[in-house]
Amino acid sequence: MQGGQKLLQVKILFVSTSTTVGGAEKTLYTIATLLDPGRHEVCGVVSVKVPGAYCRRLAAAGFPTHSLDAPSRASWKDIDRLAALIRETRPHIVHAFMYQAIQMCRIVKRWHGVPFKLISSPRVNYRTRTLWTKLLDRALKGADDMLVAESKASRDYLVRWLGYSADKVRIIHNGVDLAGCPISKLERRQKRLELRLAADDVLIGSAGRLDEQKGFDTLVAAMGALGKRPIRCVVLGEGPARPRLEARIRRLGIERKVMLLGERDDMTSWLSALDIFVLPSLWEGLPNALLEAMAVGLPVVASAVDGVVEAVDSGKNGLLVPPGRPGALAAAVAKLAADPAARSRMGEAAKETVTRRFNLIDMMASYERAYAEVLGAPAPQRIS
Repeated sequence: MQGGQKLLQVKILFVSTSTTVGGAEKTLYTIATLLDPGRHEVCGVVSVKVPGAYCRRLAAAGFPTHSLDAPSRASWKDIDRLAALIRETRPHIVHAFMYQAIQMCRIVKRWHGVPFKLISSPRVNYRTRTLWTKLLDRALKGADDMLVAESKASRDYLVRWLGYSADKVRIIHNGVDLAGCPISKLERRQKRLELRLAADDVLIGSAGRLDEQKGFDTLVAAMGALGKRPIRCVVLGEGPARPRLEARIRRLGIERKVMLLGERDDMTSWLSALDIFVLPSLWEGLPNALLEAMAVGLPVVASAVDGVVEAVDSGKNGLLVPPGRPGALAAAVAKLAADPAARSRMGEAAKETVTRRFNLIDMMASYERAYAEVLGAPAPQRIS
């Protein structure tokens, strides 16, 4: 800058337990690629585990990426390697995502004497963690300068049940790129032809890792309860529960009604093909998949858990059901499947909700303000 002081460029190192296809990983990717480059420098992205899809995308886009290639549980040697990376890159801020990455960064800050500000994003509540991992979290949590919760429910859990200081925890809702979520009539037609759907078939769908949290057992059971109704279901995602889900689908004789499609890169195309999006999760933060479905104008049937109730207003932009209740889920799906006018009305309301409360511009502005806050710097002003 001529005639003035040069603007400080904030150096940020991202550290994530994994970089596979998932909600936390997608948020990291979005932040890293959309930060204002005039004010921020991404000096690296570290994957604790083997590099996943988002790590490869970041590397292809020219971001410096590193992997510790740690097994399921990182070792002290892995922590030493992380400390060396932080010393080498000298970030002002380390932003850590998910449990293992957070604890490793805390240890580096506490015991390796490496100076940096630490922002932690625990994402999904720690409720399934073992007692000793919660005790470790309690012992190390003082190393954080700020924590980011993606929903009020997650913030409340951190403060009330894990004892975090309320003034350290910020809520930054996940945001969706509305311009990147257009409905395509052509792709809708192609996908439905691919599935050989009849004209009157209603296609419901869900997306997420195939594990206990996402509640796909409930969805499969609900599809069995729907009997011969012209309702088909696709599930996008991969994970350890696949064999169990496939076996249950076979036992119920609904192989032609429920299709597990694995991880797909063409998520928007599949959303275009759906009539209803279903989120049967047993617990959640604030899932990106739900917001993306709402952004394209899909009505949703979702479990009334955690941050989901902050986005879904039952009866207006979707229907909420108790988690783990196949009968209730089947009844809600059947109700919407039989009422095209309600689907259209709720879909429009869902899109308006995301536009107003969960858009990407607001999310990025909030993260940039958070980075400025931990450094004691003036908050940047974004031009929307």
